[in-house]
Amino acid sequence: MKKITVYILAFFLCFSLSACSKQVDQNDTLAFFDALHHTFQADSAHIDATVQMDQDDPTALHANIYFDQTNDLELSITTDLSAGKNTEKNFLNFYIKDGKTYLDSMGVKTQSVVEKIGLKKNSKLANFDPFLDMTDEELEKMFTSSRKEGNNYSFEIDKNALSTVLDSYGSIKIDQATVDATIENNIITQLTLNAHMSQSFNNQSVDTSLKIAITVDEYDSLSSVPFPNDLDTYQKE
Repeated sequence: MKKITVYILAFFLCFSLSACSKQVDQNDTLAFFDALHHTFQADSAHIDATVQMDQDDPTALHANIYFDQTNDLELSITTDLSAGKNTEKNFLNFYIKDGKTYLDSMGVKTQSVVEKIGLKKNSKLANFDPFLDMTDEELEKMFTSSRKEGNNYSFEIDKNALSTVLDSYGSIKIDQATVDATIENNIITQLTLNAHMSQSFNNQSVDTSLKIAITVDEYDSLSSVPFPNDLDTYQKE
């Protein structure tokens, strides 16, 4: 869970950037990370995310994420997987409620407790922000160029810095990594990412492209987290 969160946050730092100057504005950089921190401190929100791998023969994962951490953490993640002309609805669904976890993996339903995934009943998602403890100087080194137009921010990511965040073992090489974000009231409401990379394993290298589109709404105003009605029937591990 923590590693997945780190990946997602790292991916937040990439998008297709064109015609920008090769200069980094310190104020824009710090404004982006401040909004990122603030977004993850939400008491509740809805996140709509699509992750697409490869452009020629794309595989796409669409996720709807609802969370409320006003009191004990409640979380709902439902996903659909598309590959070619095939779509698998409810490919992988995950829920947290009353200190328990519920997993629906293509119809196989199991339940456990949050402690088994390194959480507590009152855990906060803000605790998984990997950039929170970085200094301003360290954050500024993440970018090699920036651009700002109104509420829209665009950055080109330092390839070596992002490679280290994604994989400390050095098996991932970033060819291009950019990010675009819309910031409103110190909240990231939209984020789009494009990255081109290669990963080496068993003396072979695989090239791939990645695109992620994220929308955040109902910030601190989510009425309730949607759960299926049959959670009590999920088999205990």
